[in-house]
Amino acid sequence: MTSADQEEPGRRGAKFLRAKWRHRILTLGADRLTGGRLSREYAQQPTVVRRFEVAMPNWPLAWDGLRIGHFSDMHFGDLMPVERAIRVVDLLGAEHPDLIAFTGDMVDLECDGVQPVFEAMVGLGAPLGAFMVIGNHDLLDDGDRVRAMATESGVRVLDDETIEIFREPGSLPHVGSETEVASPLVLAGIDWDKSVEALATRVERIRDSDPSILLAHNPKAFLPASRVGIPLTLAGHTHGGQVAKKGRPGVNLAVAHRLSAGFYHRDASTLFVTVGTGSWFPLRVQCPAEVVILECRRGEQQVREIDAGG
Repeated sequence: MTSADQEEPGRRGAKFLRAKWRHRILTLGADRLTGGRLSREYAQQPTVVRRFEVAMPNWPLAWDGLRIGHFSDMHFGDLMPVERAIRVVDLLGAEHPDLIAFTGDMVDLECDGVQPVFEAMVGLGAPLGAFMVIGNHDLLDDGDRVRAMATESGVRVLDDETIEIFREPGSLPHVGSETEVASPLVLAGIDWDKSVEALATRVERIRDSDPSILLAHNPKAFLPASRVGIPLTLAGHTHGGQVAKKGRPGVNLAVAHRLSAGFYHRDASTLFVTVGTGSWFPLRVQCPAEVVILECRRGEQQVREIDAGG
């Protein structure tokens, strides 16, 4: 990991300390000023389930109908204790996805105690497995330990790499056709980085495997991913600003992010940015936490929301 934008062990202490102070001011301090009302109301806000049919012209026909369970930005910690985190995972499991994809920031600050959440992900029993990439918050305390806990639990962490996923005949009758079962699904994942240039370097490391799906914490990865023709990129990081305009999730407080929430298209490639399940501070307005089911189809580029709620 040579990029200047990548978190390094020697810098982690200072970044962790700054993040800790932000947490004390924006989360603990703000909550105390309201006599605890912010955190109480936040704890009552539901996580919604959103379901989309996503058609892509370059999606592999052998995997037409694949159902991906996507979530991100759990931020395990004060605002997301283990019991609540497991309830979020179970909400996704109730949708019976074929594959689980988590796009970073499982922890907020400290990673102690997060392993049961990884175990819950695996416990859903998704036929094709559970996969994740690392986010910037995962690196604040001990990124290697987060990776180790996920791996020990059975979650596959993709660090600038790809994996070929096969299925047994008849195992997913709603996906593809029996004559094309031998064709693998190629899934890629890249580590956290801040700049488009650094992310492009990471995408170059996986492009020769010709992946159909890219997992990345930073949605900026979509720019290089679309240049090399990856059909679907899944990302998080922005939280959708946590405060958005009613009916227009793309108009939000994530002003530093051009790709902040929902679907984006570039040539034949599609990006989905989830607003996440956790929070930086105990407030979400017109931007509810979400878990998402993406039903992937081969066809003319379009997105249709099947229904919403939770």
